[in-house]
Amino acid sequence: MLKQHVLVELKHFIQAVSSHRGNAKKLTSSSLIRTSLHLLEDLPAARDIVFEYFSLVAEVAVQGYCVAEQQTSMTSKNSNNQTAQSPGAQEDPCFEVIQQALENVVNKVPGAWGVVVASWSLDLVGNLSDKYTKRKMSIGVACNYWLSCSTMRGLLTLISICFRKLTNLEAESCVETLLNAYQRYSLTFDWVVARLGGCFPLKIISQILQCSLKRFADDFHCRFESEIGILEYLCFAHEQVLRVVVKELLQEGFQPKKNLDTLIIPFLFVFGNYSDVLLQNMVSVFLDMYNDELRAIIIQKSPLWLSNATFSEIQPSLNNIALRLKSHGTQLLITASKMADQHVWCQDFLEFSLQELEQIVLSARLCPLMDDLVTENTKYMLWKSSLSTNIYEQQTAVRLLLIVSSQHSNIYYQSISELLRKCYALNTSGLGAVIRMFSGLSGVVEFPDIKAGLQMVLEDVLLQEQFKQARLANSSNISEALNTFKNLNTLTKMQKKNSYTCMKQHQLMNALNECLPKILQILEVTLNKLILRMDIDSSERNMGRYREQQNQANNNTIDIDGNTSKRLRLGLNSDDWNEEEEEEAYDARRLNLAHTIIDLLNTIEAGSKTSVIRTTEILKLSVLSVKYFFISLTERTSTQRSAAVNRVYVLLQRQCRARKACRTACLRELIEGALFYYGYLFGQFEEPLMDELQIPETEMVLLQNQRQSLGPNANRTVLHAGVIGRGLRPENMCTGETCPSEMQNLFIKALDERPLVIEAYSTISLLLVELVSTDVMYNGLPFPDEDFTKVTMERDLLIRRAFITSPLLWALLGFIASHRPALCFSSVLLRALCATCLHQWRAKNVNKYQLVDINDELMQCTKKLLRILAIGQLLPPPLSNLHVIIHHFDPPEIALILKECVWNYLKDHVPSPALFHVDSNGLQWRNPQINKIPPQYVDTLRNLMQKKLSKLGQHYYTMFIMPEQQSPTLPNPSLALVSSTSTSLTADASNETSKDVEMSS
Repeated sequence: MLKQHVLVELKHFIQAVSSHRGNAKKLTSSSLIRTSLHLLEDLPAARDIVFEYFSLVAEVAVQGYCVAEQQTSMTSKNSNNQTAQSPGAQEDPCFEVIQQALENVVNKVPGAWGVVVASWSLDLVGNLSDKYTKRKMSIGVACNYWLSCSTMRGLLTLISICFRKLTNLEAESCVETLLNAYQRYSLTFDWVVARLGGCFPLKIISQILQCSLKRFADDFHCRFESEIGILEYLCFAHEQVLRVVVKELLQEGFQPKKNLDTLIIPFLFVFGNYSDVLLQNMVSVFLDMYNDELRAIIIQKSPLWLSNATFSEIQPSLNNIALRLKSHGTQLLITASKMADQHVWCQDFLEFSLQELEQIVLSARLCPLMDDLVTENTKYMLWKSSLSTNIYEQQTAVRLLLIVSSQHSNIYYQSISELLRKCYALNTSGLGAVIRMFSGLSGVVEFPDIKAGLQMVLEDVLLQEQFKQARLANSSNISEALNTFKNLNTLTKMQKKNSYTCMKQHQLMNALNECLPKILQILEVTLNKLILRMDIDSSERNMGRYREQQNQANNNTIDIDGNTSKRLRLGLNSDDWNEEEEEEAYDARRLNLAHTIIDLLNTIEAGSKTSVIRTTEILKLSVLSVKYFFISLTERTSTQRSAAVNRVYVLLQRQCRARKACRTACLRELIEGALFYYGYLFGQFEEPLMDELQIPETEMVLLQNQRQSLGPNANRTVLHAGVIGRGLRPENMCTGETCPSEMQNLFIKALDERPLVIEAYSTISLLLVELVSTDVMYNGLPFPDEDFTKVTMERDLLIRRAFITSPLLWALLGFIASHRPALCFSSVLLRALCATCLHQWRAKNVNKYQLVDINDELMQCTKKLLRILAIGQLLPPPLSNLHVIIHHFDPPEIALILKECVWNYLKDHVPSPALFHVDSNGLQWRNPQINKIPPQYVDTLRNLMQKKLSKLGQHYYTMFIMPEQQSPTLPNPSLALVSSTSTSLTADASNETSKDVEMSS
């Protein structure tokens, strides 16, 4: 039974509430509030009346807040200087007591009061917001407006506490209450749902989408402003939940089981048109689900969506769907481009989207898709698509790259670098993408230039080549450096042939000429590595040859497998051997890279007269061209060697014709390289490094001295002492081996010049003197007295040794001898050869008689010297035929001929260009009929030949009798006889010179 005072309080409470008549102070008196709270605690049956009273109190507080807010806005309009009062200052704080009491009740007995308080609060909030909302506000503005009111903020806090105390079943009931309130107050309750939806995001989002789908099914033209606002508000904190719900909807739409499911896809299209945020999440979910199987399902189910009445109306809005996406927009376009060859609507969709994007960029408007295009993942996706064989995918990617490059030039440079390095290895059709990139974006005035992009790719290639192993493509062993230069070479050739008109004329060639220093750096790194490998292989061959000679000398004829012996020599195990093979493969690719770079230099006509380059680059190009020439001689087949030499010939010819400095530098590098650095390519004999003398400490000096075969005062000691402590030098076992004539001919062709340019041959002659002669003293043209050769004997021996180890010197002397009077400038070399041969012939057969070997090195050297002197017309007839008959004489006779005939004549008739005259054909010629040789230089030879008429009778007649008989019959001692005799002599001598060079080593 109720207590008496409770009933009395209830009676007074009812009377007071009923008689307030709009008096807010009477309604919100503290005594009345205490009475209501007591009744709520002591009399639960009266809670409906009490909650109604609480609603009146809350409404009074909200009304005061709204009035104060209106007054504040009016005041701010009338006076800008007056500070607006805070709306919270006009509110009655009495509702805070009620809020605190209700929170205590819910915390004590949540099961009994949680649902009741939550439902009452939701209904009250919806009623108040609907009643006092004077204008349409967005969710964000509505939240800021109503949460500034302490009463509304307290109600939402109370609802949140109730939600946290409820069980799952009770929570579902509260969600239904929330959604029912939303349906009743749909225009003004959306901010409450958005604010409280975070407590049950999955349920709220799912229910809102389902309710919106049902509305869409009933009315295709309905609008979803409130639903969109709620979902956007919830999406900021619960984006993943939204994507889960959208994914479930899409799965139901792709596999419809009821009539409502067939409307899901059109509904989502319409829904996405209202919000970019929701559209972004829907596209992201769709792209995650997309695959070939899903595409087949879409094609199969599309008639169900096309039959929808609204699909034809929403289809135009799909064209700009990609432009509204801040992410995954590019992926959407690329995905559509992959299907464009099968579906025409994809082509229309892509064309409209790209044209619209270009118009936005040209008009300097903002577009969300541009933010997606500048991300790293998007760039790599576009670069990959640019190499696709699908033409629609490739062109879509290239157009997107060009559009974003108009605002971000760094992307343009990176795209050029990436495509040039990758397209050749993966797909040759990728060159079309490069050409389109070079053409730029039409309509843009200040579009980036390709020069910076070329510099970027060349710098990247240079960094790769500076390491041991360059970065390779994923599935091939072709280096990116090789790809780059092959692409550049192909594009440059196409531009020269005007194969495409979309690119500016000479744009690529001019840019590459400006990037010539970087190209030369790459070529230098590549050639240096190849030369290093060549030197290593040459040293290994020499060491192996030297060991074979030692084995033969020691009668060691054990035959070992070549690969095994190489492994043993290098000290390599199986792992190291695999690494060695891998290194050889890299060298082969480097050689291919060098060929490609030279092709590119020829294509862009580097070093021509029209190109403006610095002197350092001119000289560097000359040096690298010569290096490449020597490397090209190492090609395995004759076809490859010929192709490589033709490349460098074109390059050298262009440089030498354009600039004299290039010609001088090339000649010096050719001769110096052939003599000192790459002599092994031309049969040069390299002595192995001798180890230290291993002389026992107990061995007497007398025994060491006995190793000399002759006394130190003998005349043979100077020339035949050999190595001290070792005796005579080991015989060159390579003598008799055939030096490849092809290499020598190629080298001579590389030195070939136009016949009228005498200066170049004189330069070669002077270079030979500079490089071979070891002393700057006594390098003049005159031949001194024979006794003076004792002063220059050491230098003469070194020069003679240079000719022994480098047979190419003989070919060079023969080459300049045929272009008179260039041989005169090599007088010091001829003098050294003549002096050493003279002394050695005198030293022959001192102690005993010995037959002369025709193939002896001394005899061959003497014949070559006499032949070259005859070709250069430094020895007139009949001395010009000495090389033919010299081997018929004995050593003392040969020494006498060299002394009395050759040396004395050259001493008295200095080899000088003044002896030669220019004929009508512009050739330098020396007429022996005008200046006949005096008798004192030929009498010795005449007497010696008369003693050997049985052998030399025919030669004697040709050399002495025939000229005396024919001379008087000639009306004019002109060039008739000289021309025929000298021409045949020159041809014969040239053939014999080439044969002797081939036999040298």
